[in-house]
Amino acid sequence: MSAPASRTIHELDGSWVINKKLSDDMDPLLEIQGIPWILRKAISWATITGTVTQTKEANGCTLITVAQTATGGIKGETEYVRVDGAEHRHNSQVFGTQLVRTRWLDLRSKRPAPDVATGEQLDPYLRQGWLEEETEGSPGHVWITSSCEKAGWRVEQVWGFALVDGQRYHVKRFVITKGEQRAECRMVYDWVS
Repeated sequence: MSAPASRTIHELDGSWVINKKLSDDMDPLLEIQGIPWILRKAISWATITGTVTQTKEANGCTLITVAQTATGGIKGETEYVRVDGAEHRHNSQVFGTQLVRTRWLDLRSKRPAPDVATGEQLDPYLRQGWLEEETEGSPGHVWITSSCEKAGWRVEQVWGFALVDGQRYHVKRFVITKGEQRAECRMVYDWVS
């Protein structure tokens, strides 16, 4: 089901499930990240639901918590996204130890500020296909960069809302690089409740 108007990048609370028909195949991303074939297949077959809780911490930082569950109630990892622009270490059983940086993104500007860690500009693939839901002083997207030094990959992702088949959906766009390897992916999420 498409996203209700009450859900925005600043109000993601609720349950979201990956819409496999509208989303791209994640396998190329997972392969570059070194995920074994059998685990990639299990991920592709599972229905993954993310229960999102979005809060403001005392320091004003937005914290987005995504508790993932797979088909049959199998508990997955819980992702903690601090939208503060600072670098945080994240340990994942699936993806290993990563350095993650998250910040608000206003795509109205022709050239958003470069990534503070690398100085690189936002990948053009990540800029396209979005609804412009920014308002004055309120960016409409989240930009996440993560890297795994041990495995040698880097992922950039942007979260927001987009029209897909004429309906408004929560969408995440990903670009992964590792040396000369590169893959792109768009994930579309159905609103559950």
